[in-house]
Formats: sequence, structure tokens, C-alpha cells
Amino acid sequence: MKLLFKYLKPYKKLLIISAITDAIGVFLSLCMPYVMSEIVDGGIANGNFIAVINSSIVMLILSAVSLVSSLIANKNNSKLTTGFTTDLCKATFKKINEMSYEQYSKIGPSGLLTRVTDDIFNMEGVANTLVYTIVSVPIMFIGSVILSFLADGVLSIIFMCSIPPVILIVLIVMKPLHSMWEKADRYIDEQNKIVRERLSGLRVVRAFNNEEKEHQRAKFATEEMSKYMIRANVRSGYIEPIAMLLLNVATVVMVAVGGIRAQNGLLDKAGDIVAIVQYVALISNALINLSWTISWIPRLKVSIERINEIHLLPSIEDGEVVSEMEIDGEKSDLELKNVSFCYPKARENSIIDLSMKISQGEKIAIIGGTGSGKTTLVRLLLGLSLATSGEISLNGVAYSKIKKTEVRKRFSVALQKPMIFEGTVKENVKMGNPDATDDEILSVLNDCEMGKFVLEQEKGLEHFLVGGGQNVSGGQKQRLNMARTVIKNADVYVFDDSFSALDFLTENVIKKNLAERLKDKTQITVTQRVSTALFADKIYVLDKGRIVGEGKHEELIKNCEIYREICVSQLGKEAVDGVIKNER
Repeated sequence: MKLLFKYLKPYKKLLIISAITDAIGVFLSLCMPYVMSEIVDGGIANGNFIAVINSSIVMLILSAVSLVSSLIANKNNSKLTTGFTTDLCKATFKKINEMSYEQYSKIGPSGLLTRVTDDIFNMEGVANTLVYTIVSVPIMFIGSVILSFLADGVLSIIFMCSIPPVILIVLIVMKPLHSMWEKADRYIDEQNKIVRERLSGLRVVRAFNNEEKEHQRAKFATEEMSKYMIRANVRSGYIEPIAMLLLNVATVVMVAVGGIRAQNGLLDKAGDIVAIVQYVALISNALINLSWTISWIPRLKVSIERINEIHLLPSIEDGEVVSEMEIDGEKSDLELKNVSFCYPKARENSIIDLSMKISQGEKIAIIGGTGSGKTTLVRLLLGLSLATSGEISLNGVAYSKIKKTEVRKRFSVALQKPMIFEGTVKENVKMGNPDATDDEILSVLNDCEMGKFVLEQEKGLEHFLVGGGQNVSGGQKQRLNMARTVIKNADVYVFDDSFSALDFLTENVIKKNLAERLKDKTQITVTQRVSTALFADKIYVLDKGRIVGEGKHEELIKNCEIYREICVSQLGKEAVDGVIKNER
């Protein structure tokens, strides 16, 4: 519940106003039965029509004031609920963006999606009824009990006897609800995951005729989700009819006993029966709302636990020294010392005892087969994952002492999977530099061999791109991704397999352009293609997370067996033999 109160705290003023106006409305409601009893005893019983009119006017005034107080309470409650939900949603989304790659992978995008939508929506419902549950229900319940006892103690005792069974029913109903809602939410996550996979892999599913299998997966998750949700809702639904039955039986018994007592002269005024019945109605209403709120607690508890999974995750910044990083001149030298990294629950390290030093302005290529650890190394360099052991330093300062935001300011990266956002070409490229002018954007696009395509479009830089880049080719997505990377003014540029969809001619032109544009800047190119690595000052060869060779192309062909095998598979044995022969 700490999470709930933390984000309600800024709305303390609205809470107080809502509580006061709600309390006024409740007090006025408690006055109504007394006025009604006066109409019966002082007006109708005595044939005093004036007394009836006067009491009716009083009731009208009380109703009008109650209406105004309710409107004020509802308005403030709406502001409170909307503000609370907005703040919680923003904070949750911000926390998601601060997650490490491992934390993100542990919950998964489907689980995060339902937490930011369904679970926060449940919290909104709680915030909406909070004031009524905490303020109105107790005042109405306690006030009605006291006033009914003042009117007639015997009738009140009869009604009070019906309350323990109602509470017992609520407790019995509540017991398994937490488990049911927890399982329902787990299958909601699973259903979202299956739907996401189905949509993103639609062509693959159809190509292998796996539609029926995917339908069965989605069907199972949906049926399990609905099974637990139906059970939980049906079980919660037992509360109101059973509670109302008991309360109505108590009301009938009270009226019967009250009539007998009135006939025997034990009840002074008939109006007291009317008043007590009205108080019973108020108590019943309060009790039903309280019972429903209590039965909702398991659902709320599950939602809070799920949202807390995000908010209670340790920040990737935790344990860092927040002092500003000291920079030697304009240099950004990188060094890795005996760095190892292991993914959670993995049996073996993905990076093993890796050491390298990259000086400012060097052009480095990292080459290796699939699964050799190249992309994992990029994550470590960007601070997206933390090394299991060893140390990465920037200008001699360990990453553990630098804010990761400060690290990433000095890097610009084209990730392995080019991400195109829904919007214009200009908007996509300007993500790398929000202050870039149209001329600068066109210049970068020209260097990435994308300028001609953009200028051929009717709207030029305003050409609209569909989310995921579905209206451009794979090579165009990579070039837009590179343009976004290059337009940022950084010290280190990382290209993670960013040339894989380009033909060799286009790749060579882009590399020449970037060599000129990024001269004196550090470039780290991660690739599986030898032709892409040839431009580098130094090539590092990765295999199973280890550096198995480093040096220039000619040196590696001669000294590194794995690199030589890669070259033979891509360039041909004759080309490799020619290099070895020339070396000799």
C-alpha cells in the first residue's frame, strides 16, 4: 500500500476537500430519517399539514446542500483520480525506461504492458472509491447505528445480529480470490506475449503453415485467463445477493417486531419505525459497499504486487558515484580489463575474460560468428548491461563511478535491429540530434546514401514512415538508422552489424563518406562480414565470448585460424592464399 499512498500524497489537499464534502453529505443523509419521523409523528399523526410542509422544506434544503456537496466531492475526486493515475503511469513508464536489459527481459514486454494498463486501471478504481470507503462508510455506519439505538434499542439489536454473518461470508469469499486473480493476470501476460509473437512473426507462421498451432496457443491462454477471471468475478458476485438477503430478512423481522411492540405500547412513536428502517437502509448500503471493497482487496493486492515488481527493481544507477566524470582534454579512450558477463540463469558466460584498449580516433572492427558475444559486448560498452566481473573504463574512470547517462552521451550507436518509428523521415533522423537543421539532415542522409530516395518523395523530409519501417526496404532501414546515429555529435560511434543488408558497392561508398565525416572520432564496427572489417585500424576476432585474435587483416589471416576460416568462407581460398603468399 506504500505505493498507493506515495502517489496520493501530492493530492492531500484534494483528499481533504473530498473527505469534508463527502462527510457533509453523509451527515445530511443521517438527518433525513429524523425529519421523516417528524413528518409521521408531528404532522401526519396529528393532522398538522403545516408541520408536514415545513419538514418537507427542510428535507428539500438538506437534499440541495447534499447535492452540492456531492458535486464538489465528485469533481475533486475526479481530479484526484486522474492526477494519481497519470503520475503513477508516468513513474512506471520512467522506471521501465531505466531498467537494465536483464530486468526488462525478466518481466518481458507483455508483462510490462499489462502492468502499465490493466493493473494501473485497477489502482485508479481504488483511488476513485478511497474517500468514500475511508470517510463516508464509517461515518454512515457508526452514525446510523448510534441514531437507530437512540430511536429503539431492541430493533437495532435485531439488525446488528445480521452483520456478523455478512462479515463471515465476505471473509469466506475472499480467501481464494488472491490466487485466482494472480493466475488470471499471469495468463493475460501470456496471451499478450502470444499475440505479439503472432503479429510480428505473421509471415513466418504462414510460410510454415503453423496457423493452427498458434491458434491453439492463443486459445489455451485465453481460456485459462477467462476461467480464472470468471471464477473470481462469480465468487465476488456472491457477496451482494447473500448480504442483501440477510439484511432484508433482518429488516422484515424489525418491521414485524416493531409492529408488535407498537401494538403492545412498547414503542412510543410510529415514526421511530420509519426512522430505523431508513437507518437500516443506510447501514445496509454502507455494509454492502464495504463488503464489495473488501472483496476487491485481493485484486488490488495482486495489482500492487505486479506494479511493485517494476518500482522495487534496483536501479541500474544504484551504487554509482554521482560526481561528474573527469575528462582528459577531448579524448574518450576505452579500456576493458578482464571483463566477463553472464546472462541471468545462463550456464556459461557470454563474455569471458575479455581485454582490449581503444584509443580516441581509432577505427576498430569486431568480427565473429553468430553467438560469439559481439552484441553482448556492445551492451556492456553502452552500460545497458553491467559486467559480471572485470572493469570497463572511459578515460581511466571505471564505469562503476560514472552515471550511465554520462556514458551514453559520449556514444552514438546503430543497433543490430534498425528501429524505425512511425513518423516522418525528419522526425526519425532528428532523434539523434533534436537541434539538427534540414540541411544537416540532408547532408547526413546523402552520406548514408539515402538522400536521393528522400528527395524523390513528394514530401521530401516529411515523407511518412510506417511504424517498424514497413514501407521501406531492409537496406533503407539500416541507412536511416545510420543517419540517426551519425547526426549525433559523439566521441564514439558504434555500428552493430549495420551494413548486413547493404550490397558491397553501397557499403563501400557509405564507409568512405563516414570516414571523412567521422575522422578523429572513434568508430567501433561489429560485423560478420570480412569486407566490412577491412577498413579498420585493428580487428578483434571473437569466438565463444573470447578474443582469439587481434591485428590487421593480413596479420590475422596468417596468425588466426578462426579468422582465416571466416575469410575462406566469404572471400574464397584463392584470395586468402594470395594474401599469405604476398606476406611471404
